[in-house]
Order: sequence, then structure tokens, then C-alpha cells
Amino acid sequence: MKLSVANKSDLRKVIDSSYNSETSIVLRYRNALQSGEDDERDSEYKKWLRKTSIREGARIFPLLIYQGVEIFILDETSFMHSKTLKSIDGCITTARCKLNGYERVVFESGGNTGTALTQYGIRAGLETFMFIPEENLTLLNSKIFESGKAHLFSVEKPGLAKEAAHRLEKAKGLRHIPEPDWRYEASMFRGFFILEYLLEKENFDWLAQTISAAFGPIGIYRVLGNFRRELENMPRFLGVQQETNSPMYRGWKGERGNPESAEMNSTKGLLAKVMYDVKPQTYGTFEDLKNILIKTGGDLTTLNRQEFEDVMEKHFSGKSILDLLRDQGVPITLHDGEVVEKTGLIALAGTLKEIDRGNMTKGDKVLCCLTGGISEADGKAKPDFSISSSDHLNERLHEIACNV
Repeated sequence: MKLSVANKSDLRKVIDSSYNSETSIVLRYRNALQSGEDDERDSEYKKWLRKTSIREGARIFPLLIYQGVEIFILDETSFMHSKTLKSIDGCITTARCKLNGYERVVFESGGNTGTALTQYGIRAGLETFMFIPEENLTLLNSKIFESGKAHLFSVEKPGLAKEAAHRLEKAKGLRHIPEPDWRYEASMFRGFFILEYLLEKENFDWLAQTISAAFGPIGIYRVLGNFRRELENMPRFLGVQQETNSPMYRGWKGERGNPESAEMNSTKGLLAKVMYDVKPQTYGTFEDLKNILIKTGGDLTTLNRQEFEDVMEKHFSGKSILDLLRDQGVPITLHDGEVVEKTGLIALAGTLKEIDRGNMTKGDKVLCCLTGGISEADGKAKPDFSISSSDHLNERLHEIACNV
């Protein structure tokens, strides 16, 4: 995908005002991107986007002022069909699959991506095959997998999920999704939403997001960078990783050791189970992320469980973070008093940490991406097959292949 606009005037012309940002940022900004193919195929693809779109909405609102720093929230939860920003990926990936004639697709996920790909894919008539770490089954809503075309498989060791998906792809001729370019594209739509806000309403000194492979900020800054001359200032990027799974942070800080050699045997120790991938650098995104950090004067930081819990217990003018979000119509889901989906809140907690460290100062304005937080999990999802080990994988793949 490439941008078809380069200034504020052009952007205004291509925005489809029949869709507001709370309905679908995909449909609102679809004409700001050119698929890179001929006009006929680009038109066909955009027709598929209209067909696959359900709801991919976003909004921005002020949350609080802390030590003189104004914190705003990019809410990518409340108005998303799947309740996470992955609804955008679900819409785009499904449209791409239909455009290319893919009907049977396979993917691995910690929960959020797989949920969206299944919801959007099944609705469009795709047959989906999803691999997920066994411990993360509790993060799913069983109703999403009731269709006979939605296949769910669990693996005991999280590291097996990606391997199993790729091996089933080869064994049955399925298409492994989403492709990396589609992930960038999804984030570019987010970039256009932020861009329109920056041009028409508010400037931000920082943009903060929880990251894994960092497709999000790379796609966002592809858009913002193209409008550098139009913007009053380019927001500095703050990426936040959970301390127990932070290979990008370690690479940025120049710490020794090869993060790609690590093996994730369990997701139990993670703040956000859905972000279990210990090898995000295998996507080749680190250099692009590093360039964003250098060009914007940004940084990466980490957050551990105690730091997260301290922030959740902290009060601001008598209210907790969860109270403040609830007042804005974002009811973060709790189970036994614990936040179920922590990914989005990690960015907010990381921002508060950096304010305390003096890296953000009085007068700064920060936009924090709340990429998730509302969960519809019922804990009742049952996999078609479970895979306990690498040796067991061969046997199970044969069974899966025979049954599908």
C-alpha cells in the first residue's frame, strides 16, 4: 500500500465523510491509500473492504493530568467489533483473502488477533484454522468458534503455535495469514485517524503504545512522516513492553544476548498473555522501529507486574485509572478483581512510569493507545485438538489433516 495523498487539502478530499471515525476508520480513510496495483484491482479491493467491514471505530479523549502532563486516550476498544484494535486487521485481512480468492486460512494467535480473524473471516465465508497457547483459551469467547468452519487448536508450549500453523499450511495447502504488509496497512489506517486529529484539533508531544513486533508504530509513522511539513511537530514515540518478554527493548538498549534464542514455555508469567511471541525480531521490524525512535527522539521502556498493579491502585483526584476510563464509557473487564486484557493499559502505565522518571515533563501532551481492555471471554472455548509437545505435533497434524 502507498499513500495517495500528501497534504491536508488532499486528505480532506479523499475522506469518506459518510463514515465517521467511531463507525469505521477503515472505510473513512480507504481512499487515502492506493493498493499499489492497477486501478481496477484497487477498486475491487475497496469493494471488499466495504463488504467485510463490521465496526472498526476509534476516538480520542482527555483522561487526566499527571504532574503537569496531559494524558489523552486513543480508544481502540469501545467501538471495535472485537473490542480490540485487531478488528482493523480482521477487516483488512478478510478483504485481502476474498480479493485473492483464499477460502481456507490458518493463523496463530495469543487471542486478540485470532478472535478478530475468526469473527471477520467466518462472516465472509472463510474457513479458519487457529492455533493458540493452551493457557490462553480462557481469553476467548466460545460463541465465536461455534461455526463448523471455525477450527480451534491449542498447544501446550506457546512456541509451538507458530510452528504448528506453518506446518498445517504446508500439509493442507492453506494460506497462512495475515501477511506482514497487511499488518502495516492496518496500522496505516490508525495513522490517518491520528493524522486527521493532529491536523484539525490537537497536537501531541508523545505517542505511546504497547508493542511486540511494532507493526503498529511503523504503520502509523509511515503516514505521519509523509505529512511532516504539515504537522506542527512530530510526536515522539514511546514503546512499552512487558519486562518478562521485551526483546525489542533489549535490542534498543544494546543488551547482550540473543532474544531470538529464548523459548516461551508458558504464558503464566506474562502481564499480557496475548503478547507471548518472544521472537518479534524475526519479522524484520526492529530497524524500522529503531529509525522511528531516532527520528522522533523517542524511547522504549518496560513494565513489570508490580509496577502495573501499583498504577491500577493509584488514585488521581480520588479516582483510579479504571474509574476514569469507566467515566468515559470504557468499562475495563475484570475477573476476580484482575484486569483480563491488560495490553492497552500497559501503555498507559508505562507512560505514568516515564513521567515519574522525568522523561515526560510539565506541559507535555501524550496520546496513549488503548488497544484493548474490554473482554467478552467466557472461558468456555474448547479446542478441536490439543498438542502437548513437538513429538505430539506430528501425530496431531495427521489427525487434523484427516478431519479437514
